[in-house]
Amino acid sequence: MTRERWGNFVLALFVLITLGALAAQGLALWESFSYPEPARESHKPDSPLGKLTPIERGKLVFQGAGCLSCHMARLEPDSPKVGFPVGPSLSNAGVRRDEKWLREHYIDPHKLVPGSMMNSFSYLSSEELDALVAYVKIFNLQFEPKEEVKLVIPERFTQEQVERGKALFTSQGCIGCHIIGSVGGPLGPNLTKAGRFGRTDEWQLKHLKDPLSVYVLGPTDGIPWPMPKFDKLSEEDLRALVAYLQSLQ
Repeated sequence: MTRERWGNFVLALFVLITLGALAAQGLALWESFSYPEPARESHKPDSPLGKLTPIERGKLVFQGAGCLSCHMARLEPDSPKVGFPVGPSLSNAGVRRDEKWLREHYIDPHKLVPGSMMNSFSYLSSEELDALVAYVKIFNLQFEPKEEVKLVIPERFTQEQVERGKALFTSQGCIGCHIIGSVGGPLGPNLTKAGRFGRTDEWQLKHLKDPLSVYVLGPTDGIPWPMPKFDKLSEEDLRALVAYLQSLQ
């Protein structure tokens, strides 16, 4: 290597070393003026809902979803019934339906009961649906207090009609599915206070003749439903049953 080339090589090496040193000093100076990004919180505050039991959360979902705008129910054991009688009373609902049926019914009511007037609650999360089912499943015999049977006969009915209706209620097997006082089965709503449900006489007649007709839009043939039709009874017998039900206060 000639002396001239050797001098150029040394000069280039010196320039590179100098630039490197200046760059290192510049980086150190830049870092001295910068502030570290604050550490992000890794722990999120616990949601108040997370501390609730599934049943407690289910009660909130039940009220928030507007179930009481169409159904009558007791929100707590021994509490009075609240709600509106658009759909079936939910007394003993935990006995009448299993978890699978209830969950599917909330997601798609029309799948299980074609023509149902009930809205879908498919917008609820899986956890909310589970909680809602857990809450409704506690609506059982222990949730329903034993109530004394009290008959208050409306003026439009006679004592004879009410007595006849009471006898028919037993002879036609209604007592096997419905509780009145301390007698009866839990497969249907508790009817001890049926006269307070806000049902009209016409509603009761229609319900007795074709139970599903008051809950669905359109034909009811072929839709499975626990309560049978009593359309073979005479109008006089049906009227007597209505008289009895409307007198239960």
